[in-house]
Amino acid sequence: MKAKRIDHVGIVVKNLEEATATYARNFGLTVDPARGGEVPALGIKNAFMPIGDSDLEFIQPLTDQGPVAQFAKERGEGQFLLSIEVDDVAAAVEHLRSLGFRVGDPNNGVAFVSPKSSHGVNLQLIQRQGR
Repeated sequence: MKAKRIDHVGIVVKNLEEATATYARNFGLTVDPARGGEVPALGIKNAFMPIGDSDLEFIQPLTDQGPVAQFAKERGEGQFLLSIEVDDVAAAVEHLRSLGFRVGDPNNGVAFVSPKSSHGVNLQLIQRQGR
């Protein structure tokens, strides 16, 4: 397995509109209108701001359930995940598990590496189509 690039950094925020306005005003970033929005199944709404060949993903919990809400409750705002693009997420999971990493099963081209296996970082492995 070889990591291709940092796909995006996920940041939990209390107020999505305030956070994206702060990054637009102070860093010259713009929200990508083609991506993001409410994701009821995850209890979040999000927005992506491209930066170079990666993105910042701002994530606001909409409920008090799920991993984003739990993170916000325990830690407040801050970096939630680091997403790394790989060519084949299933092969990456198999490889990392063979090395003793705790990795969730792939689902829709995404898998999560336990922070206990990655020095405290919530790693997301993501397989992009057409890149």
